[in-house]
Amino acid sequence: MSTQPTSAQIEVSRDDPVIQAISVPYNTPVCNGRYRLTVRARAGGLKVVATWQTLGCEACHADHVRFRVDRRHHFEEVTFAFASVSPDVLAAIVTRLIALPWVLDVYFYP
Repeated sequence: MSTQPTSAQIEVSRDDPVIQAISVPYNTPVCNGRYRLTVRARAGGLKVVATWQTLGCEACHADHVRFRVDRRHHFEEVTFAFASVSPDVLAAIVTRLIALPWVLDVYFYP
Protein backbone atom coordinates (compact mmCIF):
# COMPACT_ATOMS: atom_id res chain seq x y z
CA MET A 1 0.00 0.00 0.00
CA SER A 2 1.46 3.40 -0.96
CA THR A 3 0.79 6.65 0.80
CA GLN A 4 -0.52 9.53 -1.26
CA PRO A 5 0.67 13.07 -0.52
CA THR A 6 -1.89 15.25 1.15
CA SER A 7 -2.32 18.90 1.99
CA ALA A 8 -4.61 18.19 4.93
CA GLN A 9 -3.89 20.05 8.13
CA ILE A 10 -3.92 18.48 11.56
CA GLU A 11 -5.32 20.57 14.38
CA VAL A 12 -3.78 20.04 17.81
CA SER A 13 -5.04 21.56 21.03
CA ARG A 14 -2.86 24.20 22.70
CA ASP A 15 -3.25 22.21 25.92
CA ASP A 16 -1.41 19.26 24.39
CA PRO A 17 1.80 18.65 26.45
CA VAL A 18 3.95 18.28 23.33
CA ILE A 19 2.73 21.58 21.90
CA GLN A 20 3.37 23.30 25.23
CA ALA A 21 6.91 21.89 25.38
CA ILE A 22 7.68 23.00 21.83
CA SER A 23 6.22 26.47 22.44
CA VAL A 24 8.28 27.30 25.54
CA PRO A 25 11.18 29.00 23.69
CA TYR A 26 8.71 31.17 21.76
CA ASN A 27 6.72 32.24 24.81
CA THR A 28 9.63 33.65 26.76
CA PRO A 29 10.13 37.42 26.79
CA VAL A 30 12.53 38.82 24.23
CA CYS A 31 15.65 40.43 25.65
CA ASN A 32 16.50 43.88 24.30
CA GLY A 33 14.18 43.54 21.29
CA ARG A 34 16.43 41.05 19.45
CA TYR A 35 14.73 39.24 16.60
CA ARG A 36 15.77 37.15 13.63
CA LEU A 37 14.18 37.35 10.19
CA THR A 38 14.56 34.43 7.78
CA VAL A 39 13.83 34.51 4.05
CA ARG A 40 13.72 31.23 2.13
CA ALA A 41 13.80 30.65 -1.65
CA ARG A 42 14.33 27.77 -4.05
CA ALA A 43 17.95 26.77 -4.64
CA GLY A 44 19.52 29.33 -6.95
CA GLY A 45 16.62 31.75 -6.50
CA LEU A 46 17.61 33.74 -3.41
CA LYS A 47 17.98 37.43 -4.31
CA VAL A 48 20.14 38.86 -1.55
CA VAL A 49 20.22 42.46 -2.79
CA ALA A 50 16.44 42.58 -3.23
CA THR A 51 16.03 41.11 0.25
CA TRP A 52 18.38 43.69 1.74
CA GLN A 53 16.55 46.53 -0.04
CA THR A 54 13.24 45.31 1.35
CA LEU A 55 14.60 45.77 4.88
CA GLY A 56 14.63 49.50 4.16
CA CYS A 57 15.64 51.73 7.07
CA GLU A 58 15.85 48.72 9.36
CA ALA A 59 18.84 47.29 7.46
CA CYS A 60 21.18 49.37 9.61
CA HIS A 61 19.92 47.46 12.69
CA ALA A 62 20.96 44.07 11.27
CA ASP A 63 24.11 43.08 13.14
CA HIS A 64 24.50 39.51 11.86
CA VAL A 65 23.67 37.75 8.58
CA ARG A 66 23.68 33.98 8.07
CA PHE A 67 23.27 32.14 4.76
CA ARG A 68 22.22 28.52 4.57
CA VAL A 69 21.91 26.16 1.61
CA ASP A 70 19.94 22.96 2.01
CA ARG A 71 20.83 20.77 -0.97
CA ARG A 72 18.71 17.92 0.27
CA HIS A 73 15.49 19.96 0.20
CA HIS A 74 16.63 22.33 -2.59
CA PHE A 75 16.33 25.69 -0.88
CA GLU A 76 18.48 28.59 0.27
CA GLU A 77 17.83 30.97 3.10
CA VAL A 78 19.25 34.10 4.63
CA THR A 79 18.69 35.06 8.27
CA PHE A 80 19.21 38.57 9.58
CA ALA A 81 19.66 39.19 13.32
CA PHE A 82 18.50 42.62 14.45
CA ALA A 83 19.81 44.48 17.47
CA SER A 84 16.63 46.46 18.03
CA VAL A 85 13.55 46.22 15.83
CA SER A 86 9.91 46.03 16.85
CA PRO A 87 7.71 43.07 15.91
CA ASP A 88 5.34 45.45 14.08
CA VAL A 89 8.13 46.66 11.80
CA LEU A 90 9.21 43.07 11.14
CA ALA A 91 5.62 42.09 10.33
CA ALA A 92 5.52 44.86 7.71
CA ILE A 93 8.82 43.62 6.24
CA VAL A 94 7.44 40.06 6.12
CA THR A 95 4.38 41.35 4.24
CA ARG A 96 6.59 43.04 1.64
CA LEU A 97 8.88 40.03 1.25
CA ILE A 98 6.18 37.37 0.99
CA ALA A 99 4.68 39.30 -1.95
CA LEU A 100 7.84 38.72 -4.01
CA PRO A 101 7.38 35.84 -6.49
CA TRP A 102 10.69 34.11 -5.72
CA VAL A 103 10.15 33.95 -1.94
CA LEU A 104 8.97 30.60 -0.59
CA ASP A 105 8.72 31.55 3.08
CA VAL A 106 9.46 34.45 5.44
CA TYR A 107 9.24 34.47 9.21
CA PHE A 108 10.67 36.22 12.24
CA TYR A 109 11.27 34.98 15.75
CA PRO A 110 12.99 36.06 18.98
